[in-house]
Amino acid sequence: MKKLYAGIAASLLAVGMLVVTGCGGAEKKAPKEQKAAAKPATNLTVYTSVYNGMVKEMAKPVVEQQLKEIKVDWHTEGSEKVKERIAGELAGGKAKADIVMISDPGFYVQMKKEGKLLNYKSPEAAELALPVDADGAYTPIRFSAMVIAVNNDKVKEPPKSWKDLLDPKYKGLVAMPDPRVAATALATVSALSDKFGWEYWQKLKANGVVVSKTNEMREKFAKGEYPITITMEENTLKQKMTQGVNATIIYPEEGSILVPGYICIMKDTANPEGAKKLVDWWLSKEGQSAMSLAYMHPVKYGVREPAGAQKLNNLLIHSLSVNWNKLAVEEKMVKDKFAEIMK
Repeated sequence: MKKLYAGIAASLLAVGMLVVTGCGGAEKKAPKEQKAAAKPATNLTVYTSVYNGMVKEMAKPVVEQQLKEIKVDWHTEGSEKVKERIAGELAGGKAKADIVMISDPGFYVQMKKEGKLLNYKSPEAAELALPVDADGAYTPIRFSAMVIAVNNDKVKEPPKSWKDLLDPKYKGLVAMPDPRVAATALATVSALSDKFGWEYWQKLKANGVVVSKTNEMREKFAKGEYPITITMEENTLKQKMTQGVNATIIYPEEGSILVPGYICIMKDTANPEGAKKLVDWWLSKEGQSAMSLAYMHPVKYGVREPAGAQKLNNLLIHSLSVNWNKLAVEEKMVKDKFAEIMK
């Protein structure tokens, strides 16, 4: 995996150098007086749920090459952990993050409502598959799709829909992430509860669903211990392409659940100009290509889709909606209700 990311990073750097150096190929040297006037490096802290490997091996080296005046400190963990960290820091007076990138639209809705975000409309935010917030408080940068993954070595008759998971023939075969930890799982619980009622989760519990840590679930899926999982499309694509897992992605008949990932600048940042430049990078062709190469759907039209993924337009048409405004208000209730059912 590390070699794969390193190779991708080299490709992105090559593309980036064309942008930096121009068609002539050689970078122009600045006069001595300009070098003397150059500003010292400035710092940015980013909290993100984007994969640690993707950040370290792909985003970090390219950003360091193209935004040399900015030193970025990347912190990667799950969306719910990021939210908890920010809530704790804000309770103490000020968030340490300058930029936040997670897959939880409700977080951004709430942060904007509380006046915690800096409005910024990037010049790169054109021709996106999702609209930018009207005030520029947050901008879409990626899509994740919640689907059903099947280990073909263990399951010969795969489910076709979310409702099929309730069939007794799949009893004890299904696993899913914990919505109290994973924002994409939280969106799935919310969407399917709105679609089928909370009885859906009661019946799935009765059919032996396992609620697992995400990393553990992926490992056990690859080994066939969890033959069917409710998971992100990108997880299974990565396992198929890099581990050779014999898996099929099922896009449920009722619709996959699309979870957009956004980026925002915290209002109290000490480096707003640097933050804007990093937002611009993620929305540029290089940043969006990095998303695609890491098996996530870019939001910018004209950037190639992830290898093996369903086309974003098809996902958008055949998707179950999530009421993000409602979820932002009812998040604790949804988590508590799910936990009560699954205990």
